[in-house]
Amino acid sequence: MTVALDPVGNVSLILQIVILFLLILGIPLVRSATNKQNLMRHGYFTLAALVLHTVLIFIVMVPTFVNGLGELGGLSFLASLTVWSHEVLGTVAEVLAIIIIVPWMYKGPSRMWCARMKKWMMPTFIIWVIAIVNGTIIHVLGML
Repeated sequence: MTVALDPVGNVSLILQIVILFLLILGIPLVRSATNKQNLMRHGYFTLAALVLHTVLIFIVMVPTFVNGLGELGGLSFLASLTVWSHEVLGTVAEVLAIIIIVPWMYKGPSRMWCARMKKWMMPTFIIWVIAIVNGTIIHVLGML
């Protein structure tokens, strides 16, 4: 049985890939952060990714989840685990990103702020990547 992919979900997935590239593009800038301009570029790539991701959460993901709540009971254990891990990991990644980025907006390209938050950046990125993989599986398999 083939499930037709939801066009809104397709656009959301494409935008998630764009967000992933924004985050990846920002990594070399901070690794070679010899000046404030590179730190600012890194910050703006990350800020753009966060804003786009937040918009997608409220416009696409939350309504999809709320509308699919009734279907969760009919999912297999593995499918249910995939959906719930997507929800939990996606929320954790979003909250961590806000904690990292919002203070940066107020402090500017402070090296001290980036150095303090650097230990949280890669784990947040990894959590987000796992969440997007789960979301892709949910979308492609038509779980919700």
